[in-house]
Amino acid sequence: MSLATLLIQIILTVPLTIILNYFKNKDNRCLNQILIPTIYIILISALIPSIKQNIFLIVVFEIFIRNFYITNVTNQSKNISNMRFIIESIISIVLSIFTYNYFISKVDSVIPEPESIKAFLWFLIVLFLISLYKISNKNNINKEEIKSNEIKKEQVVIKYAEFKTKYSSLVKSRNSIVNNMAYALMIYNDRMNPKIGRKIKEFIYSFSKNENKYGIMQVPSYVKISDEESIRMTVKELERKVKNSKLKSNEQVDLLLKDINGKEEILKIYNIILEFQR
Repeated sequence: MSLATLLIQIILTVPLTIILNYFKNKDNRCLNQILIPTIYIILISALIPSIKQNIFLIVVFEIFIRNFYITNVTNQSKNISNMRFIIESIISIVLSIFTYNYFISKVDSVIPEPESIKAFLWFLIVLFLISLYKISNKNNINKEEIKSNEIKKEQVVIKYAEFKTKYSSLVKSRNSIVNNMAYALMIYNDRMNPKIGRKIKEFIYSFSKNENKYGIMQVPSYVKISDEESIRMTVKELERKVKNSKLKSNEQVDLLLKDINGKEEILKIYNIILEFQR
């Protein structure tokens, strides 16, 4: 595989990223994110057969670019489940490698012939592209996906018990509102950025000198910090916000949640913790 081929494949990840970014909020989002990369490399193999060697690398490069774009450019990392992103990425890579090994690399040209099974594959691709076109004209929110993303009371209670046992020595403010809010933020951030996702991101960040988010609390920092340190820093910041405050409990909660992403979900978690404590 020549360097020129590799460079062209890296360049061709950009259109794929744009396409995936466009379809990310459409219906059947998960299916789109998994299938579109494989369809894309088949189309590229047909249009530019000279670069089809190891063309599945386009999918791998695109995932790294999209992760960088989401995290550092659009700052949308808090609105996207990292575990879902990781699972979709793994399936997409496996599917693209399978397609390359058992289809693209086995034929001289992926352009279909009447007597070949390739015609059937292209028929499926056409049907899928037509489906995407219809979906792109809809602005409906996938209610089932929203429902599946709603955090359940049982999950909050289990996580609260787990984190309180593990981190109670770090969350010990004299203000109980600060303590409960710290646990609510902890549960929310851990849900949006599971431990395995954080470890992968930290590995990627090790090659960057930019400010990134570290620890279970996702605290911005130029250097790597641990989960424990991120908790200490968050508790200290929460205490600073309500220091010497004579506000009522609900007003303190509003103040602590000011300018925080996902405040509605965090408030739900906070209220479940209060209900559990009664």
